[in-house]
Amino acid sequence: MRLVLGGAALSIMTAVAVAVPESLLHRGTREARECLAKYAEPRGPETPSCGAAFDSFYWPAKFPWTASRARYRIEELGVRMARFEYVEAAVGKPNREALAHAAEAIEHQAVIVQNGTTRVSMKELGPLAGAPDPGRDADELGDRRTLVERGESWFNWRVRLSTLRAALLSGDMAKTEALAKRYAVDDPRDPDLRSAVASVLCMGPDPEKGADMLAYIQDDRASRRYEGLSRDYGEVRALLVACLAKRNLPPPPLPTRSDAGTADAVEQRALLRLRLADTPAAEASRNAAIATIVRLLEGGPRGPGGRLSLLAALLTSGTDLDTARIVRLSKPKFDELPLAPSLSLTALEWVADHRPAIGDAEPAAILPGKVFLAASHELFALQTKLEEAADKPVGKDEPNEGDQPGTSDADVLAGIVALRGALLLEAAASLARDGHPEVATAAADDAAAVLKLPTAARSLLRSNVYWVSGERDKAFAESAFDTTAARADDATENRILAALSLQRSELAMSLGKRDEARYAALRAERFASAANESNLLARSKWMLAALGEAKAEPPPKETLATPAPFPPVGFASPLEPWRTDDPDKQRTLLDRALAPWVGLATADPAVRRAGRWATLRSRGDAPPWLSVHLLLASRLLDPTEGDHEVFFDALLAFDQRRFSLRSYAFARAEAARMRGDGAAASTWDDRYRALRKLAADHAHIELTRHLDI
Repeated sequence: MRLVLGGAALSIMTAVAVAVPESLLHRGTREARECLAKYAEPRGPETPSCGAAFDSFYWPAKFPWTASRARYRIEELGVRMARFEYVEAAVGKPNREALAHAAEAIEHQAVIVQNGTTRVSMKELGPLAGAPDPGRDADELGDRRTLVERGESWFNWRVRLSTLRAALLSGDMAKTEALAKRYAVDDPRDPDLRSAVASVLCMGPDPEKGADMLAYIQDDRASRRYEGLSRDYGEVRALLVACLAKRNLPPPPLPTRSDAGTADAVEQRALLRLRLADTPAAEASRNAAIATIVRLLEGGPRGPGGRLSLLAALLTSGTDLDTARIVRLSKPKFDELPLAPSLSLTALEWVADHRPAIGDAEPAAILPGKVFLAASHELFALQTKLEEAADKPVGKDEPNEGDQPGTSDADVLAGIVALRGALLLEAAASLARDGHPEVATAAADDAAAVLKLPTAARSLLRSNVYWVSGERDKAFAESAFDTTAARADDATENRILAALSLQRSELAMSLGKRDEARYAALRAERFASAANESNLLARSKWMLAALGEAKAEPPPKETLATPAPFPPVGFASPLEPWRTDDPDKQRTLLDRALAPWVGLATADPAVRRAGRWATLRSRGDAPPWLSVHLLLASRLLDPTEGDHEVFFDALLAFDQRRFSLRSYAFARAEAARMRGDGAAASTWDDRYRALRKLAADHAHIELTRHLDI
């Protein structure tokens, strides 16, 4: 009996010894999961105290059968707490200093994992998450200061690319060059990082090294396929030629092997070749470049802005072309976009500067604004000769027998006038981007006169010039117009009036005129609806929501916890699925997307905080009108609850890659002005001007375009 009782007691003691640490481990896991989930739920400003869960893992870590699992959870709990505190410092209680301290904690946890389990993912205490990586985590939260200050220690190529972009956006070219030199030492094999580093080197510190790196990319893309895929090398070829030109070196021959990529970007390469052939010794190269341009114009459809750029270069090259041929070359082919840009483009589109919708798409051919202006002068001389030689008023003469359609003197003159107007419009936009408002305004006025534009279109052009140049008061004054004579059945007029009304609304908000901003936004919605213009209608609805004109209930807690709490619209897709011919369907889509933002704006602080956490799961689909979107997002954060700028950095961490650096800085400055933050607006204005100065250096036009400036 004693043996039986002793064995039973021993079994009970053994079971208890095994069960207690297992029970503690299970309880600690449950408590940690529940506590960590509270970070993203509606709550007060105090963060959850999840450190108590460490106590539940302390004893299990001392027993062999639970030690490994307990230590894994201890490590994971530390990592998740550090990461959640990082997110809290970015969106929960946005604060730049707290963000810096949280970044240090992430780095500390990364060292613990590297010296501990060395695992790459964690899933015991929450959804699957990667191991801590200070660079990647900073990139995902838009923490530019951490990216740039510690930039030399990053090794992930995507993080390095984001760091170069962050340094450029800060306007610190010296730091950007230092980072490029550091990354070049590692001789990066990734082609995107390699070309970005090489472009920075070519712009200043080491063009020889930059050219060597670009030459490698060119030859590699031309000859090698990776997993059956290849990439064209035309853009890299243009970068290489521009880089060598800085050292007065001729371009190398094209790759002898072309088993993979091809020499695309033919438009920009032809323009570059013509630009560099400006000496008597380069006459043969100049003639070849001109012949290439003519061949491209006579060939198939050209990319956005390509035909106009090629024509401008041809007209200023000194080549003797008859007017009828110039008009023929100006005609778009097949499904090519019209030669002249839309008259309803606002300053927002002017700043964007023909940026490709897809990251790896062939970049649009670009030229300095002065070339477009010079080309318009050449056409004016031809137009004057045609008008002097005409015996009849324009449009009244009859074509001679045997003439081809469109070749009469009147048709040729009309074609020259239309081409001249398109060149002047492009010159105005380009010169405004480069910071020359006086010349740009004159070009805009000339374009309006040549094309006989209505008063609203003329006002929009002048307003664009002033706003892009930074003269907001003048831009606002130009946006005033009389709507009494507007015709509801004229789609073109309504489209222009909608664009002008939107511009006036955004400018009014930027200047602190909230009532006028609301009236103008309501007019914009009315005109956009009359014109059935989806882009302008969506933009006006976004502005009205940002001004508090829309109403919606706060989303429930369950909705905020879903993977996509803010329904996507499709703004990030180049195919633009949000555009539809059914106005009712589009309104429903937009209202559904705006509802969570509008509802959270009027919710209590605890729900708004959960909403800010939820925005991080819906990033990547911000609308093109970033300043208005940020004005709407600012309603989720009271100034007493944190720093809007830190929140916006995190909110746009994914979206900002879709925009050029100049347009992003422009939008951030306007968003700061709209909410009355003069200090932040001044900072972003300085960054915008620094980027504009870089882009205005036309010797680097290919390099700055590749760097997305």
